[in-house]
Amino acid sequence: MVGIGALGVVSGAGMGLDALKKALEQPDFHAPLGLPRPDGPPLPVVTCAGFDTKGILPPLVARRLDRPSRLLAVAAKEALANFAAVLPWPRDQVGVCAGTWNAGTDALAEILKAVFTVGPEEAPPMHFPNSVANAAASQLGILEKLGGPNLTFFEKQASGLRAILEASRLVETGRAQAMLAGGVDEAQWLNAECFDRLKALRQPGREGFLLGEGAAVLLLSRDRGPVSIVGSGAAASPTLPHCYPEDPHGLIGACQKALAQAGLAPAQVDLVVSLANGSPALSRLEESALLALFGSHRPAVLGGLAERLGA
Repeated sequence: MVGIGALGVVSGAGMGLDALKKALEQPDFHAPLGLPRPDGPPLPVVTCAGFDTKGILPPLVARRLDRPSRLLAVAAKEALANFAAVLPWPRDQVGVCAGTWNAGTDALAEILKAVFTVGPEEAPPMHFPNSVANAAASQLGILEKLGGPNLTFFEKQASGLRAILEASRLVETGRAQAMLAGGVDEAQWLNAECFDRLKALRQPGREGFLLGEGAAVLLLSRDRGPVSIVGSGAAASPTLPHCYPEDPHGLIGACQKALAQAGLAPAQVDLVVSLANGSPALSRLEESALLALFGSHRPAVLGGLAERLGA
C-alpha cells in the first residue's frame, strides 16, 4: 500500500493548499480569467496571477527556470516543507513523476520565432533546456538532488493521473522509496489561441475547455500517510486522432480494476470526483460510465472543478 504523506499546490485560487481549500469551500468561487496575447484581447484562461517564487526558490535558480518548472518546484517545496533539508529516505531513492499537457510550449515557441524571423544562430540558448515536455520534472530532480526515477507523461487530460499511478507503482514495487508525483501546465497564449481558433476554448455562448495553469504534487511513499492509495486502474480506448471515444467500456474497466484491487464493491464508494472539463463528449462518456458502474447506487459527486479552476 502506498501512502500520500503530503501535498503541495499552486492554482488559480492562489499559492498553497490553504488557498485551494478556502476556494473549494466557497460554492460560488471561480478563478479569475484573463491571459494576455500579443495581437488581441485577453483570452478566457485561468492564470495563477499572484504566483511568486520569492522566499521559496533562490533568485538565480528561479531565473533559469521556465514557468512550468517554477510552478512545479514551488508545489514540490510545499509538499516537502515538513522535512526541512533532511528527507527520511536517501535522495537517490526519491524520484519525480509529472504529467503535463503543454510544458515546454513557450520555450519552444521562442526558439522557433528566432529561427524563422532572424536565423538559427539567434535562437536563445537559455530556452533550449526548457523546450521539451520533461523539463519541469527534470529541473525539479536537479533542484532537490533527487536521483530516483524521473518520468514525464504527455497524455493530455490524463497526464497528472497517469503520473500518480506510475509513481505509485514504482514505490509499491520497490523501484523507489518515495516519489513526488503530480502535474503541471502553464497558461500559454499560443496554446490557448490554437484552442480558440479550433472553437474548443470556452467562450461566452460556446461550450469548450476552460484552460488553466497550475501545479500539484503528492509525496508518495511506503510509509503510512493520512491517505493511502488502495487501488488503481487504467485502460485505453483506441479512436481516430480527432475523436474522443464514445464507448464507456474502457473507463468502466479502469474503475472496476481499481475497485477490485482495493477489495471494494461499487456500493461502498462514498464520493466520486468528476473530471468533466468542458467537453460535452467526454462529459457524456463519464456519465454513461458512472451510471453503468454504480447502477442504483448514488455516491456523492464533487464536480465542476474544471469550471472553477480551469482544466
